[in-house]
Amino acid sequence: MTTAVIIDDEAPARDALNSMLQHFCPNVKVIGQAHNVESGYNLILSQKPEVVFLDIQMPDGTGFDLLNKFSTINFKFIIVTAYQEFAIQAFRFSAIDFLLKPIDPNELIMAVEKLNETIREEEINQKFQTLIENIQPEAKAPQKIILKTFESVLVVNREEIIRCESHNNYTMFYFANKPKVLVSTTLKEFDDMLSPSGFFRTHQSHLVNLNYVQNYRRFPESVVVLMDGTTIPVSVRKRELLTTLLKKIQRKS
Repeated sequence: MTTAVIIDDEAPARDALNSMLQHFCPNVKVIGQAHNVESGYNLILSQKPEVVFLDIQMPDGTGFDLLNKFSTINFKFIIVTAYQEFAIQAFRFSAIDFLLKPIDPNELIMAVEKLNETIREEEINQKFQTLIENIQPEAKAPQKIILKTFESVLVVNREEIIRCESHNNYTMFYFANKPKVLVSTTLKEFDDMLSPSGFFRTHQSHLVNLNYVQNYRRFPESVVVLMDGTTIPVSVRKRELLTTLLKKIQRKS
């Protein structure tokens, strides 16, 4: 049984989530609820839950303010939010688990299942610090991304990534100034995450940072040549869109 608390300023939202957990996730036991940052902080200190379901906007601050009160976060947390798209992108880049309001039961079940994964306290804090950097008001898009390898969790700058290559259910990352790493996540997930930030899926197996494209050759075969000399194939159905995107980048420069 996993112990949990719910922190949300809206009582109906707390009650709805509690009911959903009882119905769909009987292995989660809600041991307390709170309505703001201060009461939530005290609740966590007194009850020591294994997981916190945490709203962002509350009358006396944000869920991030609450987490910042802890010198070390020694519990798992799931953000529950109706927040804007930029914040959602920041959650994804920072590998933060989140649920969108109104909560979908299937999404809730998947989020709870992930709680069974072993995660070190250091990793929880690393993800949160990355999130705080990614949601700074001056950032037009998340700048840092969490990558989980077999050995460790890495925080890398988005602009350092040259390209990503699919290896079945894994993704190989290639960087400008560091060794490549194999990440235990599919290329599709990174495509969804990085495409709004200047990356392009040229081929089923390849995602490239358009800022590193040096040349686009259409004959005798369609490929992009990257600044590190790598040639990446471009599928037939992606050629027209790629040409359009590269022209936009050229005009901006």
